[in-house]
Amino acid sequence: MARNKRDIDRQLKRDEIELAACQLFVTQGYEATSMAHVASAAGVAPNTLYWYFANKDELLIAVLDRLVNQALATLPQRQQEPLSAQLKWLLGEFNQASRLVSTVHARLAHSEAVREWHDRFHQMLDTLLVQHMTAKGMSRPKAALMATVGTFVVEGLMSHPHSSQQFDAVVRWLTGIDKA
Repeated sequence: MARNKRDIDRQLKRDEIELAACQLFVTQGYEATSMAHVASAAGVAPNTLYWYFANKDELLIAVLDRLVNQALATLPQRQQEPLSAQLKWLLGEFNQASRLVSTVHARLAHSEAVREWHDRFHQMLDTLLVQHMTAKGMSRPKAALMATVGTFVVEGLMSHPHSSQQFDAVVRWLTGIDKA
């Protein structure tokens, strides 16, 4: 069924709001960004936001989905690269929103929607890591264990300062390049 102009306009406006929120959440942080600030950046009245998003957490989830989907859309083009290079690239993409990792963890106790998103993210990342590691020759049991560890490592790398040497060493270990 073809979409009518109203549906298209609604999606365009939702995208504009998400993009404005994404830029603000990433640069200023979730807590420092008010819904009124998002509305202003998106060029809409503050109450308009609530036609598209029930609350600020729902907007956060939309922003997180946008960022993850953008990174994952490019990942298939990198399939021929070594697993370590793919993981480094993916972490670099996710790292652009690293300050939102702390936000998600802080919101887990307060928002069921954020908790559900967080659980889905972990599941998706575990599945992605297992698929890539087994495709590169790692045994399924080792890949499953490394994916679980890897998910926590990804969050740790995005949440805590580290040197590029530490980052490279962790990625090499996680992808099985270093056997130590």
